[in-house]
Amino acid sequence: MNLKELAAKMASEGFDPKTAVVDQDDYNFPDGVYDVVVESVEHRVSDKGTEWISIALEILNEGYEKRKYFANYWLTEKSLERTIKRLWADAEQVFGVEITIEDIGNIETDFVEKMQSALGMQLELDLKTSRYKDKKTNEQKEWQNFKLSVQTPF
Repeated sequence: MNLKELAAKMASEGFDPKTAVVDQDDYNFPDGVYDVVVESVEHRVSDKGTEWISIALEILNEGYEKRKYFANYWLTEKSLERTIKRLWADAEQVFGVEITIEDIGNIETDFVEKMQSALGMQLELDLKTSRYKDKKTNEQKEWQNFKLSVQTPF
């Protein structure tokens, strides 16, 4: 379906962009455990130069079928060591991919290439929202954390 066909379908189903309220919940998931399949692993870079490893996961649970969750490992200077530890441990423990120091050193190519072996793996995704106070604005904020694990058999 192309974009024009999609827009026509949405309009025929009653979508009115002049009055529609599109809730952010369309993009978020409630806290809980989800069955997922690894769809892709990519190295990404934002327009501002922020790098991250993005693992696209397809949700299998009823009511969320075919929706995607992106498990992002942010490679920012502030949290780089913690992120690399988590990414490296997840690669080995969850995905079963042996990663070397050289792979970490070439994360955008070697690491991503090795992680392609995880495509199609079925895992559990545990989402949990944390609340914190923004130090600059003093506002309450939320951040949804993720944890990936090997699916436990029944």
